[in-house]
Amino acid sequence: MRMMLQRSGLQKWRAGVFSRAIVSVSVGLFVLFGIIPMEPVTYLALTALALLHYVFIWRMSPRAGAWLDWVNLVFDLGMTFALLQLSGRTQSPLVILVYLWLFAMITVNARYGELRILVFLSALGWIALALGALGGPEYASYLAVHTMGVLLFAFTSLMLMGERRQGQLDPLTQVLHRGAGLERLAERMHKREPFDIAFVDLKGFKRINDRYGHAVGDEVLCCLAGRLLALVRPQDMVMRYGGDEFLVVGAHGTLEQRIGRVFSDPVMTSQGPIRLAGDHGVVSWQPGQDLGLEALLARADAEMYRMKMPLSSA
Repeated sequence: MRMMLQRSGLQKWRAGVFSRAIVSVSVGLFVLFGIIPMEPVTYLALTALALLHYVFIWRMSPRAGAWLDWVNLVFDLGMTFALLQLSGRTQSPLVILVYLWLFAMITVNARYGELRILVFLSALGWIALALGALGGPEYASYLAVHTMGVLLFAFTSLMLMGERRQGQLDPLTQVLHRGAGLERLAERMHKREPFDIAFVDLKGFKRINDRYGHAVGDEVLCCLAGRLLALVRPQDMVMRYGGDEFLVVGAHGTLEQRIGRVFSDPVMTSQGPIRLAGDHGVVSWQPGQDLGLEALLARADAEMYRMKMPLSSA
């Protein structure tokens, strides 16, 4: 779990430093061999600016939140505009950088599989191509070709994102499986967004399986997962933590009152209505808490068992 926290922020941003350094060296070689018509002094000025940005990312990444992603995004787009304008506009071979940038951004965000992210990034890539080449020769045909290119790229990416997202779901309940869910949770903690987390345990599930059969037990789990999904926003998450255990992550201050509702009404199955019962524990996480992922899960689990104890002792 500690490795998930590292991958979710620090390593991602520092890997971005290396990828940007590779781009800078490559552009320098293009300038050196006359492949792009850019003055060496101009290239050195852009490289100095990029180096300052690399140092900033490297120093800030261990403690930065989601705002650093936006800083990088604005910087990348600004550098793209400048590179295209200074290296031939519509004739610039550096147009490929926009597609590489799109590929990198969509790959990083592929785990979410959200259409709005894909549309947003594709629109930014198209804007970079359009404004970066503005004023170049045969601009209309250039724009038409690259509009089709970005659309084709977005469509292909959408298909791949859908396949990847499907691979992150529990095959039965269609909520996140444990590995994907914990990785998302670690990323959310790194982004320093406050949230509530609920540990939910279905009571008497073995009895349901013994009485009605495993097929009906599967129906019960699917219904419970659907009810849990209905409690949270699309950007929040539900994961199947174990056989009949779920974790729900929602906006801060929203789960405590809602979570008990999932057991208020019986579920309809092929064998008729079945009344459910369950235990849950809700804890909150806020930026500044000295609480890692493992400790947070342990606290939510302990809170659930604290709720369970009075019932078991009664």
